[in-house]
Amino acid sequence: MKLPPGDLSRQRAKVRARSAGALLAITVLALLLRGWGLHGTGFTADEVDELHSAHAPLVSIVLDDDEDRFPPLYRTLVALWMRALGTDLASRWFNVVCGVTAVVVVFFAGRELLGRRAAWAPALLLACSPYHIHYCREGRAYALFVLLIAAAFWGALRSIRAGGIAGWCVLTLASAAAVWTHYYAVPIVGVMWLVVGSAALLRRQWKPLAAATGCLLILVAPTALLLQRAMGDYSKGTLVAEFDVEAWGYMLANQALGFSAGPSMVELRSLPAAEGIRLFVPWVAALAVVWSVLGIAALARLGRSWQLLLLLATAVAVVPVLGIAGNVIGVGFVDRYAAWLCVPYALLLGAGASLCRRSWAIQAALFTLLAINGYAVYQARTNPRYALEDFRAVANELNRLADEQEAVLVASPHMAQALAYYLPEQRTYDWFPIFAEKSDEREARIAEFLGNRENGERYWIVSQWLPRDDTRRETRDGALRQLGAELRAELNQAEIYQAVK
Repeated sequence: MKLPPGDLSRQRAKVRARSAGALLAITVLALLLRGWGLHGTGFTADEVDELHSAHAPLVSIVLDDDEDRFPPLYRTLVALWMRALGTDLASRWFNVVCGVTAVVVVFFAGRELLGRRAAWAPALLLACSPYHIHYCREGRAYALFVLLIAAAFWGALRSIRAGGIAGWCVLTLASAAAVWTHYYAVPIVGVMWLVVGSAALLRRQWKPLAAATGCLLILVAPTALLLQRAMGDYSKGTLVAEFDVEAWGYMLANQALGFSAGPSMVELRSLPAAEGIRLFVPWVAALAVVWSVLGIAALARLGRSWQLLLLLATAVAVVPVLGIAGNVIGVGFVDRYAAWLCVPYALLLGAGASLCRRSWAIQAALFTLLAINGYAVYQARTNPRYALEDFRAVANELNRLADEQEAVLVASPHMAQALAYYLPEQRTYDWFPIFAEKSDEREARIAEFLGNRENGERYWIVSQWLPRDDTRRETRDGALRQLGAELRAELNQAEIYQAVK
């Protein structure tokens, strides 16, 4: 029965009000989960590296004069943010803001996908995602990367549903900004454009597609030159992690577990693959049931549509193709380079969760997934088993063990920079490289360090914890044996040794 115009208007107003209320509640939840106790731990080595780079002159940052292989958008924005707020602590808050904004953007993407009434579901899943929370609580580029990919999904879903200039503009600008944030945006952006472009061509909408594609190519063209220069200047030793089925499964499981349920990252790096899989079996079994229920519901909700193809292609196909290609060309696979995976994950499972009023099974699956998410977030904050790098804690322990005048030798310049950030100015420190190919430099630096010590003088050595299969482990252990080092403390993925000249 058709409602009178007045009743229809009131009903729409109620839907808008409930939708706005849901968005507000989910946004507050996302902020609390990402911002609560944000600086309870110190910076990691990678965060300190980002801080040093962000303190460079702005012109140097924009021109990407540093030695890493990342485009300059994130560093430019965080440098401006830190200058405005006047503290290094602001770097993590920038990522919290990016993370919360990503949840809001996914709400609007969900509205394009599912309608206003059901937009809460994908946003809630992203808000509670321990995987997304993990990357939003560190001062690196990944929260911004996820935000921009979320905006690209919003534009893509709007373009598929309604066409029009707004969707194409959002998709184009977000895609370009994502590439300017991380070069690994290219594969995910490419797949999104392939799906959206195919849908547009079948609808004979080739003009907006051609215009948007041309604009995108113009916007991202300079990044090719920056990448070429970065690869030419890059001289650091590298580690290559091969992509395999276990790596893919671990990444999928962490969409719900967030590195803080089951074996920790440190434990997994010490265990045989079969043992690590065995310890994950209870979690994987529970998630398999939950994902099956929500996945089947998502298929029923979306049917045979371009939207479903977009989500399946990005959630299921891109990472394996990326990993296998990385193996073939010799660069391996780094899971954080696909941190965006939480966005199609939330949209796809959110489509299934939006039908929770129709089925007790879907309600149970959604409740179970949120309970697992909550457990993982709680463990990450409270259980030392899942502690991440914390150079403030390492420096405090070193200051407790060592006298003020005793020098420190650090295994790797990357860690030395991070430790020096927290060490008192009066403490002398130096470093040596631990990549095998830098043996001459290592011997020279150790000899110079020892040359400045008196016989019988005690000094300290700090090293990152390394698993036995790490190619740097043998080199580092050889240096420690040469120096007669004795292990004194282990904490937060770091080791502190004592030695005497």
